[in-house]
Amino acid sequence: MKKRGISGISSLLVSLPCLGIFLSITIIASILHQALVAGFCLFVFLVCGFSRLWAKFSIRNVLVEISARSKHMFVGDDAEVSFNIRNEKMLPLIWLELLLPMPRRSCFMPNEDFEVSEVAFTAGDAWDGGLALKKRFSFIMSKDALAWTGRWSAKKRGVYRIDSLVLRSGDGFGLTQSQTVTTPMEMPVFVVYPNIRKVDITPFLSMQWDGTGGQFGFIDDLTIMRGMRHYEAGDSWKHINWRMAARQQGININLYETITPKAIHFVLDGESFCTVSGDDAEFEETISFLASLLLRLTEANVLCGLSLPSSKYMKQTDITATAEVEELLTALADYDLIAKRDEEISTAQDVVFMPSDFDVPALVRASRPAGRMYYIARDAKALRKQGFPTELDKTKLIMLSYDEVTDEDAYALGVKCLRMHASGGQ
Repeated sequence: MKKRGISGISSLLVSLPCLGIFLSITIIASILHQALVAGFCLFVFLVCGFSRLWAKFSIRNVLVEISARSKHMFVGDDAEVSFNIRNEKMLPLIWLELLLPMPRRSCFMPNEDFEVSEVAFTAGDAWDGGLALKKRFSFIMSKDALAWTGRWSAKKRGVYRIDSLVLRSGDGFGLTQSQTVTTPMEMPVFVVYPNIRKVDITPFLSMQWDGTGGQFGFIDDLTIMRGMRHYEAGDSWKHINWRMAARQQGININLYETITPKAIHFVLDGESFCTVSGDDAEFEETISFLASLLLRLTEANVLCGLSLPSSKYMKQTDITATAEVEELLTALADYDLIAKRDEEISTAQDVVFMPSDFDVPALVRASRPAGRMYYIARDAKALRKQGFPTELDKTKLIMLSYDEVTDEDAYALGVKCLRMHASGGQ
């Protein structure tokens, strides 16, 4: 898709009304025999008209290719992004600007080449304005091409999709700027995962089985024995075949089938983290904690599911228990809080609780296979005012709170309540 037009930041002299005025004055001055005025206005009309025509045709048949593989990264990783610009027409380009959408939260940024620029696009363009990444070139001859490769770095959690770009060019006088909004044929996606930190998953495995699940999330099914072997140092005494030992047939160990705990489903009530100050440090800490849990539990062969409410840039996300941790981490990387409205912000310097917008039937369907369900919110006291989404099975629901939780909160909510840091964060 391409959209072309004269940019709104062009000089007023090249606008159609101004060109009409200069042409009218030229004609009137000629009739009144005002040669000097007529000559001056004609000169301005010709220069501005030529400038407008040059800019209109200069941006045509300019192609941009982006050669980069979509990549999933952690903060600090690098990736190469290659660009190829081709001027396919006979008219040379005196100058050219390439503008890319600014990554949300500056999650994935170029190390060089580009500068951050304030832009204002006309109505109907692909972007609403704001900031963009800009690179400027000079004198691209006809039927010529230029290519370069730059290194980009993962700075913060987020997802960057290069799904549109803007080309600008114009005349050498700087009077007219013409621009094209286009969608590249190849649209790479760069995912920067949340920070991963050390977490203890033992409490989650213990609560999953109402007991310790052994190392790495495995537990023996004592109803299915697959064989025996001789006792070795370090073996659990619980697995010794005492009947054979009593008969003096040696000390042997029963080998049982190993199974993994049932699936776990996490629900993140993101909007409960909206604060008056706008500081999202607590929310980012929670995202990091949850991402670390998902990664470690998946490594322990525990299937995890995830539900995120409707947010600023995406609809509600419901992922049924899966071993594909990349899908879970990508959803967390792409999640943003909904913009706070002024009328919802109080003057008090405390948390403004904004209930998350959940599609409850979809949430229930996604969490049905889970044996345990963890509802993550900032404050149990605030959650008491709104309550959990209806139809959730409270028999398998546990509330994880960023702040301290009291017995009164747990009683009012009717579920087991734990503080996030005490349940496995370090």
